[in-house]
Amino acid sequence: MAKRTNVDMFSYLKDTLILIVISLLPFKEAAKTSVLSKRWRNLWRGTKKIEFDQSLFVKQESEESNQESRKTQKRVFLDFCKHWVETYPQLSANEFRLALSNPQENDTDTQLLIRFAVDRGVKALDLDFSRPTCDENQVGLFELPPFVYEHIGLESLALFSCNFRVSLFKKFLALKSLSLGGVKLTCVKDLVSNCPLLESLSLKNCSDLGCIDISSTRLRNLVIEKCLDLQNGVVINVPNLRVLKYSGLLVHFGIEYMKGLVEADFDFGFETEFGEYGDLLYGLLGDVWSARVLTVCSYMLQVIPSAEEYPSLKPPFEGVQHLTLKAALDMHEFHGISFFLNSCPRLETLTIDLVPARIFQVVEINGFKGQLNEVAVINYLLSHGLVLDTLSIVLSKEKDPAGADMESSYRKNAQDLLTFNRASESLRILIN
Repeated sequence: MAKRTNVDMFSYLKDTLILIVISLLPFKEAAKTSVLSKRWRNLWRGTKKIEFDQSLFVKQESEESNQESRKTQKRVFLDFCKHWVETYPQLSANEFRLALSNPQENDTDTQLLIRFAVDRGVKALDLDFSRPTCDENQVGLFELPPFVYEHIGLESLALFSCNFRVSLFKKFLALKSLSLGGVKLTCVKDLVSNCPLLESLSLKNCSDLGCIDISSTRLRNLVIEKCLDLQNGVVINVPNLRVLKYSGLLVHFGIEYMKGLVEADFDFGFETEFGEYGDLLYGLLGDVWSARVLTVCSYMLQVIPSAEEYPSLKPPFEGVQHLTLKAALDMHEFHGISFFLNSCPRLETLTIDLVPARIFQVVEINGFKGQLNEVAVINYLLSHGLVLDTLSIVLSKEKDPAGADMESSYRKNAQDLLTFNRASESLRILIN
């Protein structure tokens, strides 16, 4: 039997092969490889997956830092980015991501970094100019530079809080994936028609839509999330669509024949009123009859029983093999659960994702200290309580082992909750 030895197989690889491995890692993880040995110290700087994220350098507004210190931290971040691109040893790169709030304040540096990505011929470009502590519906203040439209080899583009010109998307001849968030978008149909090779489209928190009307023979994946001003509904004429995910208010859907649909996911959790909309939901389910994976929300479970054709879909979901119910297991959901079980005769896997009931409006937390388990529970309630109106936090009166008053510490921990993302726009957080 051969004797085992502890051999570092990476030591036999050439730098070019190691760099391929490093380029598969997230940027932050790639940087960590620099501590492995002297040989690895600078190898990561040649990674072809580049990601500059301001949050790794700049404390959020919720943390103990004033505006001046955050401004200094942002300057350090931008200096790091500029030095990094100036010393980049490769002639090309594959992916480039820049997460930077208020880029208009540092326009020259922002343009320089985007120019670097375009000059290196990246296939995937991700520009996130949103502010983490602000409303998700914020509108971008930065305009996509004209030279980006000349990058005809771009295959994937993600723009968040970044304005652009739909007409110039005709120049993106190779674009296959597009993600947009926090932008004004008046005509999705023109956008899709300007990108003939587009296969994946994601719209999140887009405003001024009115209606989403999409026609395409190439589109395979469509995600619509929190686009809340769709008064005229959603029209989808995409016969080869494979994945459809929708999260938002209940609107009218006009869906043409989709024989190849694999996955459908509907979340109407933003609705606060439970009317007689069963027939509308029933028609929607009939349009996605070919899905093999289906996910439905608590709202749908509670409303679908009002459909005239209840208690089952006719014809049934012959193809659904995996059904996921996002439910609170509330008594009002039981008839809806029965409906879906009766409608999926070939079901193989049932998943129930427990979510808190969305009908509570007031939550009171007594004896708050700010311990990790307390914060985790409150964060969960904030992110799922869509109609939550008031969160009342009563601080603990418990002193530390030495008898010192801990109120100021508990209050600071409670005030940190004010910056957490909330599902309810009308929520008030009271600290007593």
